[in-house]
Amino acid sequence: MRSRLGYLIVAVLAGAAGFILSDLGVLSMTTKTAYLTKEPLLIAGEQGYNSLLPAGTVLYYDRAWPEGHQTYHVYFHFKGDMKVEAADANMVSPLWLRTVEPEELPKLLNDYPVSKDELVQILKARKITKAELVQIVRDWPDE
Repeated sequence: MRSRLGYLIVAVLAGAAGFILSDLGVLSMTTKTAYLTKEPLLIAGEQGYNSLLPAGTVLYYDRAWPEGHQTYHVYFHFKGDMKVEAADANMVSPLWLRTVEPEELPKLLNDYPVSKDELVQILKARKITKAELVQIVRDWPDE
């Protein structure tokens, strides 16, 4: 009888320790659901600024909303000098993510929000030669 009581006490203490460690975030009692994107996705913010999330990005599922959309998280590594200001950590300012419809592609390519200077910087950073750039322009469809 004593050994059963001892086992019961050990089991209760182990369960309590597991609960406390899970509550503190040391042990995860849930599993993450992750998805690998198979196509570029359009990112739209409140200002209407559009950008593309590249194919191959891992999205981590957070939750579904009654309105019919879901929330995902993306992790970024950053190097450089980011110009930021403090924000309310309780504030949520989500961006919208959606697929690019085929009929949107020409407009998206023509209206992509990249300035001439930004384009030059991208081309230089990618070490695209003038010959490669000429070929890109030649392949560009006329409207």
